Amino acid sequence: MRNAVPVLAWAALLAALAAMLALWTGDLVAVVLLPGAVLVVLVVAMGAARARDPVERRVPDASASGPLAAGGVALLALGAVAGLWAALGAALLVLAIVAAVRERIG
Repeated sequence: MRNAVPVLAWAALLAALAAMLALWTGDLVAVVLLPGAVLVVLVVAMGAARARDPVERRVPDASASGPLAAGGVALLALGAVAGLWAALGAALLVLAIVAAVRERIG
């Protein structure tokens, strides 16, 4: 339940804004859409209330997979114009995936 408190606060704020909007406007679309958003946020709050606390995991301080993946995507985009750079970009993406899997496994 502790996880759902911020989401419920957001739903309460949206509900208050929806009530004020219904009083001050005659626009049917706005009056219907904002309470719909309140219902969606309440569903998310129910999901957050049922969620368990995450298990403590060991996370590395720095990760090489993010910059490798960014470089791979950039080289793939360059390869769309300049040809062979796409092969280097694909190799960097594979290397980034391998690095991410190794970090995840431990």
